[in-house]
Amino acid sequence: MTDIVEALALRARKILQVQKESGEVINRESIARIVDLDAQTFILMTRQAVTPEQKEATERLLWTIFVTEQGPALALQDKERPAPWYLGARRQPGPFMQRYVYKLEEDGWPVESIQQLQESTARILEVMDDPKREGSWDWRGLVVGDVQSGKTASYAGVVNRAADAGYRIIIVLAGMHKILRLQTQKRFDKDFLGYDTNPKTRLPNQPLRIIGVGNFNPQLTVDSLTMADPNGDFNQRMADQFNFSPVSQPCVFIVKKNAKVLENLNNWIARLPGPAKAAPVLVIDDESDQASVDTGDQPILEDGTFEQDYDPKRVNGEIRRLLMSFDRRVYVGYTATPFANILIHDERTAKDYGPDLFPSTFIVSLTPPDDYFGPVAVFGTNDDQDNPGLPLIRPFDQTAEDWIQDPHDKYLKPRFKKQDVIPPSLERAIDAFLLTCAARAARGQNREHNSMLVHVSRFVDVHGEVHRQVEKYLRETRAMISNGDRATMRRLKALWEADYLPTTEAVRTTVYGRNTIPLTWDQVAATLAESSDKIQVITANGKTKADIDYDAYQDVGYSVIAVGGDKLSRGLTLEGLSISYFLRVSRQYDSLLQMGRWFGYRRGFADLCRLYATPDMADWFRYVATAQKELRAQFFEMAQMDATPKDFGLKIAVHDILEVTATNKQRHAELRQSSYAGEGKVQTVMFKDRTTIERNAAITDDFLTGLGAGTDNPRRPGPGDTRADGTLWTGVAGREIAEYLKNLTFPPESLTVDGNRLSTFINDQLTMQPPELTDWTVFLATGSEKEIDIAGRRRKCVLRSPRVREGEQPPENRFIIGTTLSPLDQAIDLTDAEFEEALARTNRQRKTDNKLETNTPSGHYIRKVRGGRPQNGLLIIYPIDPDKAEVEPTERPVISVVVSFPDSEAADSRVYLINSVQQRQES
Repeated sequence: MTDIVEALALRARKILQVQKESGEVINRESIARIVDLDAQTFILMTRQAVTPEQKEATERLLWTIFVTEQGPALALQDKERPAPWYLGARRQPGPFMQRYVYKLEEDGWPVESIQQLQESTARILEVMDDPKREGSWDWRGLVVGDVQSGKTASYAGVVNRAADAGYRIIIVLAGMHKILRLQTQKRFDKDFLGYDTNPKTRLPNQPLRIIGVGNFNPQLTVDSLTMADPNGDFNQRMADQFNFSPVSQPCVFIVKKNAKVLENLNNWIARLPGPAKAAPVLVIDDESDQASVDTGDQPILEDGTFEQDYDPKRVNGEIRRLLMSFDRRVYVGYTATPFANILIHDERTAKDYGPDLFPSTFIVSLTPPDDYFGPVAVFGTNDDQDNPGLPLIRPFDQTAEDWIQDPHDKYLKPRFKKQDVIPPSLERAIDAFLLTCAARAARGQNREHNSMLVHVSRFVDVHGEVHRQVEKYLRETRAMISNGDRATMRRLKALWEADYLPTTEAVRTTVYGRNTIPLTWDQVAATLAESSDKIQVITANGKTKADIDYDAYQDVGYSVIAVGGDKLSRGLTLEGLSISYFLRVSRQYDSLLQMGRWFGYRRGFADLCRLYATPDMADWFRYVATAQKELRAQFFEMAQMDATPKDFGLKIAVHDILEVTATNKQRHAELRQSSYAGEGKVQTVMFKDRTTIERNAAITDDFLTGLGAGTDNPRRPGPGDTRADGTLWTGVAGREIAEYLKNLTFPPESLTVDGNRLSTFINDQLTMQPPELTDWTVFLATGSEKEIDIAGRRRKCVLRSPRVREGEQPPENRFIIGTTLSPLDQAIDLTDAEFEEALARTNRQRKTDNKLETNTPSGHYIRKVRGGRPQNGLLIIYPIDPDKAEVEPTERPVISVVVSFPDSEAADSRVYLINSVQQRQES
């Protein structure tokens, strides 16, 4: 079945790609039409039958490829940044990048994801420097992705673009273990080098084996001083024998993030001739929050500067020495957990090492596709009551089973009820893995890899015990299946019907179920014996010398249960990971998220995934997912304000039990309290498509009509009799405001103004004693632009033009403005006395800041004054002229909202860690 589906999909994809490029809309109907026509041609040409199931599987596969949505990356730059250079023809994919794109297409990447990867990698190159520019330059940046979301694909794309642009020395710091370095080297062999660097696969007197991108353009040459072998890390003796000349072609090093390896590399570089050191160098630091961050206590002098005669911790120091060895250098850290990176002091330097690794030049926040199977999808968030997460978590009681105690030492012998066996929860998890492997085979995915993770201890001696017990249960269960044991088959069937069938039905209705094919028990049972026989049990820990060799099973698929600890906690990719069994839980945000190896993409089998874990672990993950989402919102706000990492402070919500990161990584952070209270949330990103615009306008119609007549052109507070253009309503119930905001559709990038989060906060305040935000003022602002219908009346729109920055391509599907808010509108609900007080406090502050007086109070002090009556909030609705906004043609306005919350001492104030930049802003 798989071969026919792949053949149909390959042919149909080419046709659909042409249609998409010509501007045609690709939807389920158009995909079904093309597949139907393609199937008829296929039957005539091959004389093979095509079943309805094969056509449906092809449609679902193409649906995943063409309908997956993905938002743009956000780039935040320092004011002292490189001059614009990556423009015009240079920005177009060169030969290295083009063959990488061809490979991604062949790998079945969604069209939108490939386009976004091309765009995001171009934006990262933009904030680097022109490798052809002479002189000395030094830039430090950070790229924030998600756990298992494709960060390696991103930095492979950056490297390909960098090679096209002229970067000649590329150094990738690839994890702290041999197995992680080897994994990255293998990936780069396919995605950048185009040939296999494993010395064991090279035949005598034969050229290197062409793989990956090399199949599209083998003439492009790249040198590699490291190899795809467990011992293929950088070696001075081997490097001395190499004719290193980074002038005409790029040279790549994939090195372990190890102090001794980096010291050897630095010593070798120190002996290079001048021309080699003059070559532009790009250093990619994968998992840059691990080992790279200096945890030493550098003294601070009386004048507030750092003691220069200081030696950082070894890995940090060697990375900084490496950068300082070259005249022209760019450092790009990659991580999904940037907490430690943004808490580095932004002014920290040392005499022999240069600046620390704070991302002073840029932060780029990558946006994964909408079907990214991440923390928010799996666990939900605390700020969105309608997102409880997918129904995939299976909690169990670790204490009651008492198989592995917390804490324990390396001498532990795991026992369940004093028997040398695994507990019932792990038996169910293994049964689930057997069913998942069988179900994937029944769906035609029999050649795909399947993995199960068993993470119960950090001690390798305990791993050996667990491995033995797991293997014993698997061996006995597999024998029962092969012999048709009725009790075993009844147990598995009961699990399938009670767990898998309802879960599949629930997931199918979400974006994660686009490529999901329903199955019956008979279909699963038919593949169960064969798929179970393929499963192997391995350990992956500090004693493991080799990579998990999925490549050796590429034609048949590798099914593995991996028992391990730290190596399964960060960086290592388990292909086709579906079942995770977790006991040991870190109490740090970054480590906790990195342990989530189950995150990633589960196209075609998301419904078959399960996480067996303790209940408190699920709660912790939900909290950390919320904190991570809030940090991303700050990145977006920074981008909207055109701010920089050096002048926009960042904060991270803290937890009562969990630590944000290791204590010695947050020594320069300080605690503060914060909430929505006293904040003004201004929407600056709207959709451009007609359907969403008209939907939001209709929801606004219904909301405003329900409020009654209102007061037209109300008087503004303050001196004189100035009138505001628009209509004012007072005494609107807080629950109506919450419902309206929740019903609006906001773009996924609009994280700081998100209807669900705002609605949740309002409803929480309504339940306080005494309640707050109970009575609201609503102001519909009007202007002098296009006349439209809204709430049953003809009204004129306001003008808000799309924001356009020099050298930046306007987004295709978003309408972005600098701000919607007219300053005086936020004061529309104040009394004259409140207006005067807010103005006086504003001018006192301006005098302190050596600024001239103003006659317009600041939003900050407007909200402070309104805090005298915390039951009153303000909602402003701006109907924006659709023609001037350059959105899809429509007669309805683009709706943008501003929510102004009064200050409140009683509001639930969350505690945040703030970085050194934010501390300066608050001092």
